[in-house]
Amino acid sequence: MNTPGKLIIECLRYRSAFAFILLTLVFALPVLPVAAQSQTAQLEEIVVTARKREESQQETPISITTFSQQAMEDANMLDLRDIGRYTPGMSFTSYGMGSAEAGAMFIRGIGQSDHMITTDPGVGLYVDGVYVGRNQGAALDILDLERVEVLRGPQGTLFGKNTIGGAVNVVSRKPAFENGGHIAVTAGEDERINVEASGEVAASDNLAIKAGILYKNRDGAGKQVFTGDDLGDEDSLSARAQLYWQGESFRFSLVADVFDADQGAVPHTLYNSGIGTAPCYQETAPGMYSACPAGTEISRYKNYSLDDLGTKQESYGVAATWEWDINENLSVKSISAYRDMEYEGNLEFDGAPITLVYYHETGDADQFSQEVQLLGEGETYRWIAGLYYFTEEGENLQDDDVFFSLDQRRSAVETDSYAVFAQGTLDFNETFSVTGGIRYTDEEKDYDLYYQRLRAGDPAQQAMLDNGELIYRIPPTELSESWDAVSGTVSADFHVSEDVMLYAMYSRGFRSGGFNARPGNPNSVNIYDPEYVNVYELGMKSELLDKRLRLNLALYTSDYEDYQAQVNQIQDAFTTRTLNAAEADISGVEVELAALLSTGFRVDASYAYTDAEIGAVDIDPSLNANFSDGSRLPYVSKHTWSVSPQLDIPLGGGDLQFRADYSYRSAFYGQISNHPEERQDGYGLLNGQIQYRSPGDRWRLAVYGINLADKEYARVKNYFPFFIGFALWNTDRREIGVKARLNF
Repeated sequence: MNTPGKLIIECLRYRSAFAFILLTLVFALPVLPVAAQSQTAQLEEIVVTARKREESQQETPISITTFSQQAMEDANMLDLRDIGRYTPGMSFTSYGMGSAEAGAMFIRGIGQSDHMITTDPGVGLYVDGVYVGRNQGAALDILDLERVEVLRGPQGTLFGKNTIGGAVNVVSRKPAFENGGHIAVTAGEDERINVEASGEVAASDNLAIKAGILYKNRDGAGKQVFTGDDLGDEDSLSARAQLYWQGESFRFSLVADVFDADQGAVPHTLYNSGIGTAPCYQETAPGMYSACPAGTEISRYKNYSLDDLGTKQESYGVAATWEWDINENLSVKSISAYRDMEYEGNLEFDGAPITLVYYHETGDADQFSQEVQLLGEGETYRWIAGLYYFTEEGENLQDDDVFFSLDQRRSAVETDSYAVFAQGTLDFNETFSVTGGIRYTDEEKDYDLYYQRLRAGDPAQQAMLDNGELIYRIPPTELSESWDAVSGTVSADFHVSEDVMLYAMYSRGFRSGGFNARPGNPNSVNIYDPEYVNVYELGMKSELLDKRLRLNLALYTSDYEDYQAQVNQIQDAFTTRTLNAAEADISGVEVELAALLSTGFRVDASYAYTDAEIGAVDIDPSLNANFSDGSRLPYVSKHTWSVSPQLDIPLGGGDLQFRADYSYRSAFYGQISNHPEERQDGYGLLNGQIQYRSPGDRWRLAVYGINLADKEYARVKNYFPFFIGFALWNTDRREIGVKARLNF
């Protein structure tokens, strides 16, 4: 008979999803009848700040998914992208000059994959109330967090512009005014080594300081064959420090964070070529290459480029938050923040050992924001009003080496945005409440652009004609535009009983206008206007069976106006235009369930149906739109679902936990053109973990598995007809390892 230790060794040895599941069942089945005898436990209450004040998630008439720090650790999440697998109707992937830290977030069919300074996200990311304005760097490490809230649908009243699809609200863990901390180490396949440490010092009853650091390292999921460089590897360091000071009527926190990564680009390869390159090469003599013989096995994770495909990301930020209780019914809050981000990235589309289509890019952005909130409440009402200011300066510098033509394009944008907002809730009685809110935003953007030809023999210099005239594809150009917009929400909620709440909501949000990210000639330099969405939603939130079953439902329909669509064209240069080109219709259903089937056996599950497609095209036919009525919006799967069973067994005064996480998303397209070459078929991912917590949670030891079936899939596929098709592949290849943690 195999002992538990031998079974764990076999699981690690064979690296099989079947062995992992079987191991879980061997332990779980004998204890289920015993565990089912006790029904006294209840699901924990979830507290959120979706409406800028602490309240129960089940009392908030918004469709929300919340992840606590413990839930993220139990699910073995490594960074913020992992929440997309377990949030209904959400996709959170990486796409942006091949950087693993770029975050492309989509909720209910709305988002933005482009990382350029000329574009804005469609889902807002907030860290401790501070808006993070760039996709680049949005895949934050999960370090010293209290929770992550995913708010679905426009959040245009309290969170403002660019939350047209929703908002992701990241909340740091506040000091507990207790000396202590933890050290954690993860070791796994492909030289995986993660080291995390966090500590807190209570300097007095009113002052506490805490800090955390996380180092992540892993070999690449892919490889550049002829240079030996890794692709999709991890080599990053993140740190966060917080000073927290509190008095009888005030609270002050100062938080600083820093992130640094230097690693290979996400694996990317050619899968369709209109430029005569092959998917595989061999070296026939030193410096001489030819296509592989027919029948050679092709790997998606091998790239034959000789170019540098490394990426770098550096960012830091500091935020000061001050709260003052004027009296028991009135308080004021101020949030001041500065953030700075720089990156370098490379993409090489053709995959050949000769430079045909190669892009090198650097970028930076720095932002400052100031928000002041005034909050009040009475016996039957609650309200908030505030002022907001945001300014950002940033640029992208792109060096394009396309068919031996060297070009350099610089885009710089300066943004100033002002907003005033107010929202209030009135309780008519103990069962019926109405909420209304409105926000006015005024914004101005300035755009500087040039697109110059470089000297073939000296790419550090600009090319010129014989008469000394500099050669530009697009001469220096300055544009400026301003917009104002009104967004808001109205909702009503009715408590059918103490355990069931129904709500109805209308919400309007908008995303800022901007400038064409990649003009190829002077005629394609353009300004596009904001886009808007109107959402009508019905929902139910319930806690049943003595709070052992939580079931939340949402049904919605959206009118998406002035949709900012990317139109790709190949003229004298590759050009992507962003135009207010269409109207779109989005509707869906979302279901979330948490069931405590017994004391120690819990199941969390989610499902979403999202129907998001173009309803009408509204651009000049001469622009050759690559989409039409009925085209599905990019990155949107019609069906997403997940299930996470977890079994906790008391053992030796501690706790033995078995957990599996399965998530599935149906097929989606990488671009709005919906070309068959851009379709990624549906796929499911299986993770698992076996963990022991010692008495008093003094230490933990776990065996974990990521992508146990070793599923290969494309993060995105882009295809440009008669030119090229390339894909960025997943870096979460199968990984099995061990985690250890010591709390002190």
